[in-house]
Amino acid sequence: MAHMTRKLILLAVSLILTIGLISCSRGKHLISDTAYRAKVESQFSIQKKLAVNRDKELFSVFDGQLTTAEREALEFLYAYMPLSDLADYDGEFYLRNVRASLAAKDTFNWGKTIPENIFLHFVLPVRVNNENMDSSRSVFFMELKDRIKHLSMKDAALEINHWCHEKVTYKGSDERTSAPLATIRNAYGRCGEESTFTVASLRAAGIPARQCYTPRWAHSDDNHAWVEVWIDGKWHYMGACEPEAVLDKAWFTGPAKRAMLVNTNVFGDYEGPEDVLIKDTRYTRINVLSNYTATKKIFVRIIGMDHKPVDSAVVEFQLYNYAEFYPLLRSTTGKDGLCSFRTGFGDLLVWAAKSNRFGYRKVTVASADTFSIQLNHEPGETSGEVLDFVPPPEQKTESTGSDSSAALNSKRLAFEDKLRADYENNFIDSSKTVRLARNLTVNSDTLWAMLRKSRGNWRNLIDFVSSVPPEKKPWIFPLFNGLSEKDLHDITPEVLDDNILNSLTFAPITQDKELFMQYILSPRVDNEYLRPWKAYFQHNFAKEFIMSGRKDPQKIVAWIRKAIVTDESANYGKAPITPHGVYDLKVSDAHSRDIFLVAVCRSFGIPARLEIATRTPQYYFNGKWNDVYFGSQPGKSEARVNLSVKTDPGNDHKPVYYTHFTIEKYKDGFFRSLDYENDPGMNSLPCTTGVVPGSYLLVTGSRMADGTVLSKLSFFRVEENKPTDVLVEMRKSPAPPAVLGTIAKNHDFGMKICATDLSYTSTGMIISWMDAEKEPSRHFAADLLIKKPELEKWNGNIWLLFREPKEMENFLKKNKAGLPRNVKCRVATAGSLEYFSGCIHLQISSGLPVITFINSRGEVNYLSQGYRIGAVDEILRLTMNKK
Repeated sequence: MAHMTRKLILLAVSLILTIGLISCSRGKHLISDTAYRAKVESQFSIQKKLAVNRDKELFSVFDGQLTTAEREALEFLYAYMPLSDLADYDGEFYLRNVRASLAAKDTFNWGKTIPENIFLHFVLPVRVNNENMDSSRSVFFMELKDRIKHLSMKDAALEINHWCHEKVTYKGSDERTSAPLATIRNAYGRCGEESTFTVASLRAAGIPARQCYTPRWAHSDDNHAWVEVWIDGKWHYMGACEPEAVLDKAWFTGPAKRAMLVNTNVFGDYEGPEDVLIKDTRYTRINVLSNYTATKKIFVRIIGMDHKPVDSAVVEFQLYNYAEFYPLLRSTTGKDGLCSFRTGFGDLLVWAAKSNRFGYRKVTVASADTFSIQLNHEPGETSGEVLDFVPPPEQKTESTGSDSSAALNSKRLAFEDKLRADYENNFIDSSKTVRLARNLTVNSDTLWAMLRKSRGNWRNLIDFVSSVPPEKKPWIFPLFNGLSEKDLHDITPEVLDDNILNSLTFAPITQDKELFMQYILSPRVDNEYLRPWKAYFQHNFAKEFIMSGRKDPQKIVAWIRKAIVTDESANYGKAPITPHGVYDLKVSDAHSRDIFLVAVCRSFGIPARLEIATRTPQYYFNGKWNDVYFGSQPGKSEARVNLSVKTDPGNDHKPVYYTHFTIEKYKDGFFRSLDYENDPGMNSLPCTTGVVPGSYLLVTGSRMADGTVLSKLSFFRVEENKPTDVLVEMRKSPAPPAVLGTIAKNHDFGMKICATDLSYTSTGMIISWMDAEKEPSRHFAADLLIKKPELEKWNGNIWLLFREPKEMENFLKKNKAGLPRNVKCRVATAGSLEYFSGCIHLQISSGLPVITFINSRGEVNYLSQGYRIGAVDEILRLTMNKK
């Protein structure tokens, strides 16, 4: 793969030439419906006023020579884009993307067949989710054009997914979504990045596409995102970067049948046939669950203490996942007290609130059509309740496509894996790093640790290190250490330069080196895209103001409160605006405003951060962290109270935050989880943490093998100056472990499963049939790495069975160093899974991995098929049940 920068230049030139050669007339209207065009123009005027502080950067592009189609396309994009897109990109960027979209429309045969409203909403928009936008549309158009132009629309979509698989494969990572070109550069991404990349690729070829996702699974923790593609009048689905031989086939077909919601945000004022969840000025959220499984519309009536309907109550339909109740939909009741939700046939927690009163109820969707909830609770109550939540039942999936096409597809996937591996082999290696480190006079081991993580972005890191002045070199690695691994994948030399050159422009107001490195030197605040801002703020704020703010940071808070307009609805895409963008636009959502405050403080030499649990902005001053409240408590920093969190001695496993329990704080009628995921104390109980006084909820959950959750809700209150204890008590299943089948210990099934006998230990064994390149198996492998200490302590044999030697070899190359020592990898014998299924008389039908636990008596206590988060945790609990 050629160097990305050089390639971008060549492709951009080629695109300009291509567009210039297109003869199809674009003097006609892109939006032929005059009423809709008038609606777009009206909303465009509103956005222009909203973005008045960036008028030149955004709107001067309209002063140039534009065709009617180009002008209307630009107006459509501007009319509905979120604040992040108004703040951080300019008119020339959008014009280049509009011209690339129209070029694709004119180039491919299907461009003439796509209805106007489908093109506007599912081809033209650049943004897919909350990623940083880039020049991928132009690049992808040029790279795909000759490869697909003679294909049918359906075959082109399948071919593009193969191209995506050549470039990118799955690997879990943090929540920030990388840009499509960054995803290619690094050759992997989580499902949200794979689907963003694939949608961007399809749209670059003029094929309508949308990212669909289940916000949370019902039968397992975690979520998933994939792609729907519009082909000849109908929407179909595909696994992003996971090509199959046919449409509407993927490993998640079975899990999607158990989902409670599959939805997508549609850019703009969309009028389609799908079930509408949210109709906003700038976007439409639709529910497409009916494309995957049977659904039911339920109604909830909210009543007050007088049993009369409550108008304008806020209602959330919540699903248990990751030890919290995640809101699938937030709605508001009408005068009749009713609101509705179309969902699957599982259990939900429905929560309603108004005027500081709330009520909740577990709802079993299959049991009724209308449910009533009374607002009979107030914050401050101390009580508890146990609730069981059952997911939709597992359903049989029909096989699609022929065996011969599947076999050919598998061979092609293996070839594409090799292409991607060849590209990855061009990443810098340790020997070259040693030579570079010698020339750059930096530590070679530390440099290699950074470059190895940076993957395809290693050249940018080298460019930066090479340019650092000698007196700044001691800060190179502290700066790198303040970044996430994903930051190393896409950070630019400009960002690194900005922070190493300008972090000491103003002397830090603290002598604490750790505070300086974490909360002044580092450019990372939360989940925003990194863009230079230190030198920009130091130049644009008056020196007198900077010195005044250093003496009293509340003056910075006061300036932001006055200068930055907060709009909580306009940035619907949830992509944080960069601090630079907030300053330019002077309009921001609250989260981006808080990031901006932190950035400004750091630019002035004041340590600042978002507090880990609540994301409250804080600055360090007078030897302590000070909370900042822009809303009802300006300037007030609440005294924290010690909350001691302990584990019940009767728990049969160590509770893990966001897996087995969460602590949630009450605000405006609802409880929201405090973000202790990366807090080492909260994951090694007992621990003590500081929290602000208020009402809290402890949620615990134990997920059973069938996906059912045994949960407990415990309400408690933290009062001022009164340390509080809370006990994490996990519920246990009253039933003994299920026996799904029995295999005699002297049963000679070893040679039927792999070329080596599968031996028991006195503690039993785990067997898993793997598909190492697919996301479900990768999740299981990740669980093995995370649970390494517990699995080694258990010390039973763990057999991972692969379909062929090369697959096993690649898996070990990537994972061997981190696997538990009791993991043994083998190649499975053909038909081994079917043989095992026959031994226990259970049908295996839901895809790989198939994971089973067989205890020391030969009893099969556990069987998981396909996608499942937390399988290792469930098996470890079973190992505690010894007779």
